Order: sequence, then C-alpha cells, then structure tokens
Amino acid sequence: ERLRNRSRKRLGSEFAMPVTIKDVAKRADVSITTVSHVINKTRFVSEELIKRVEAAIEELHYQPSPLGRGLRKGQTYTIAVLLPDPGNPFFQMVARGIEEQTYQHNFTITSCNTDEDPEREESCLSLLHRRGIDGFIVAPTTKGNENLRSLIEEGIPLVLIDRYNPRLAVNQVYSANRKGGYIATEHLVSLGHERIGVLVGIRGLKPIEDRLEGYRSALRDKAIDIDESLIMSAYSKIEEGFSATRQLLEEHPKVSAIFSTNNMMTLGALKYFKQAGIHCPQDVSLIGFDDSEWAGISTPALTVVAQQAYEMGYRAGELLFETINGQRERKRARKIKLETNLIIRESTATSTRISRLRR
Repeated sequence: ERLRNRSRKRLGSEFAMPVTIKDVAKRADVSITTVSHVINKTRFVSEELIKRVEAAIEELHYQPSPLGRGLRKGQTYTIAVLLPDPGNPFFQMVARGIEEQTYQHNFTITSCNTDEDPEREESCLSLLHRRGIDGFIVAPTTKGNENLRSLIEEGIPLVLIDRYNPRLAVNQVYSANRKGGYIATEHLVSLGHERIGVLVGIRGLKPIEDRLEGYRSALRDKAIDIDESLIMSAYSKIEEGFSATRQLLEEHPKVSAIFSTNNMMTLGALKYFKQAGIHCPQDVSLIGFDDSEWAGISTPALTVVAQQAYEMGYRAGELLFETINGQRERKRARKIKLETNLIIRESTATSTRISRLRR
C-alpha cells in the first residue's frame, strides 16, 4: 500500500495507478463486498452505507471495470455494428449517431465492414455472436434475411438500419426512400425534363428498389412514359457510377437529366461529366441522394435528396439499448421511418436544347 501511494504521488494524477474497489472500500470503511453490492445493486445495502460508498467513489474518481461487471452479469458491454461501406459519408454519419448512444451507455463498439458481401456478413455475424456481443446494429446485405435468422431466433437484441425489411419482426430505422425518389423525379419534371435517366445501385436492396419505385411513380403521375432503357443498374461505387453515366449518355444522347440513387455513384457521374466536357446543369441536370458535406461546395453545388443519417444511427442505438436494458420487449418491434427532403442547389435547371457537345 505504501508503494502504491508513493507511486501515485510520484507519477501525478494524469499517470497515477488506477483506483481499485479495494481503495474505495478502505476510504468508505466498508468491505469490498459491500462496495460491489452498491455498484451492481445486487443486494440490499443500508442508505448510510450507500452514501459512504458513493462519497468514496466520487472522492477517488473510481471507474468500475466494464469487463468485470460484464462477467458478473453475463454481458460484454460491447455492441457490434455491421455496415456495407464505412468509407461512404452517409454511413460515416450513421456510425457517429450510433457512437453517441454507445458513449452515453458506457459501451464499446466492434465494427465490421461487410462490403455488401453476404458471405462476409454471415462470417462476421457468426464470429461476433460467438464472442457474446450484447447487441447488433446491421445494415443487411441482399441475403440479410438468411444471415440474421439465428440472431432473431435466439432473441439477441438487434436493430436494422437503412435497409427496411417488412418481413422481419425486429426493430428497424430507415428513410422514406420511395418519397425521396418521387420528389427527386418530380423536381426534374417540374423543370421541363422528360428524358430522365436514373443510376440505380445494387438491385434487391430495399432502399434502392424504393427509390426506383418513387421515380417510376412520379413519371406515371406526370403522364410521362417510363423507358426502362434509361434505368442503369450498377454497383454503388464511384467507378460504377462513372461507367453507368457514360453508357447512359452514349446510348441516349437526348437524356437531359439524371437521378442518381446513391452518393458514391453521384461522384462517378460528376467525374464522367468532367472527363467528357459535359456542363452541369447546362447540358445535363443532376440530382443525387444523400447530402454529404462536399455536395454543397462542389461545382456546381448539388441538388440532393437528404437523409437524416446521424439521426438514423442515434435512433437505432436508442432502440438497441432499450432492448439490452430491458426497457423494451424484444417481441414488440418498432419501425421508425425518417423523412427525406429535397435540397435545391445549382446542379438542376430548366431543360434546354441539347448542346452541340451532345448532338
């Protein structure tokens, strides 16, 4: 004990040896067992002793070990977050929302990048489940139904984000994607565009299918024929967006506007515009999905459909910790749909005659 005290004085508060439960017990003049029961609320302790222990904890700045508490309660105090592309600014903001909730609950996060690969998703879920993770937040791949089955059957706390699945009775937080696709297309039609191409991400993912359905629905409501050849399917990456934009404009030179259903493909479209000498919006109007920081400062500043990315992550974390802490029945799933909104900037304009570059 003398060595411990000398070490603390020598090293100073910043580098002092950690305070232990034994130190708290000594300061409060109670047993270690009593301190443990006060911290974990595992047995009745008199009000007088509780006050002494709490005072000692505050004076010594004692921090109970999450690992130790977890072992006693059968918890790891860790949640797992599986995202398809952590490099995507949208998912970065989602992760920040989750992290804020995790911080508030004194948990840690284990992250896994599935890269939209169902086999990788299955492997991550299996490995993390074996480690006893307390709960999962997942943006599922196209085979999420199959890969998540074991977690659902065992009642493991789970929240789905971004990819709404009406067939799964689990907590879900997602965007109003069909509305987003509708208002994007409606905006372009209001500017006089009728030949509107669309860059579509991974088929089979609910957000993408809903955005595409919004596009189709807006055209139907405006009595504009739907030309399936203007729908370019691609992987949700920059290079895929580049290739899809090139193919669209080479095969359909009279297209005057493009709706991109994914922010990475929007970057790909802008990259192609620059290489091909296409002026936006003079030659082609462009509207994207997701409002990243770069969208407002690019040239031109992008018109976009904005999602509530941070809110999505924050609400998902909220639902997960309510389940972990027993505040929400696991059999009563809640599904939260967040609004999408149109932000009009410089990349969309009134339809004009196709420029000489596109003849």
